[in-house]
Amino acid sequence: MAADFKSHVLRRDEKGFFGIPFKRLLLAGVGGGLTYTLFNIALPNWSIPVGVSSAVFSLIMTGTRGGLPLWQRQILRLRGSLVLAAARTPNSLAGNIVRSLEMPLDLIRLEGGKLFAPVVADAEIDLSEWVTFSRAQEADSDDGLVFVESPLR
Repeated sequence: MAADFKSHVLRRDEKGFFGIPFKRLLLAGVGGGLTYTLFNIALPNWSIPVGVSSAVFSLIMTGTRGGLPLWQRQILRLRGSLVLAAARTPNSLAGNIVRSLEMPLDLIRLEGGKLFAPVVADAEIDLSEWVTFSRAQEADSDDGLVFVESPLR
């Protein structure tokens, strides 16, 4: 008899409604209720529609994809667009905004030497005694990949 394991063993499955976790539903409800309360004081005729739309808006904006909620993806997209526009035209409105927010423009240009540079370790790694095979059956023969200390001549 085999046991089925979940991919996230340490994470509890949250029960919700229509696949929406309870935490998001609770956040949307509290946000909509707070908005309703504030608008009920200032504009009583608009309090219910604004409260409901605020709850739906917060429910949509907290939806995750790839581990990031929608609001955070939108902020990162806006930031990236501003930095790219500022890199293309430094004297534009986007350039002024980026300079005033002190966003780094040097992150736009990727340098291959820095990006793919090997990690500098304190200790030297000696692979001269390692033998690598593409298949386990090749271990009996001498056809494996061998790391040597210096180039062969």
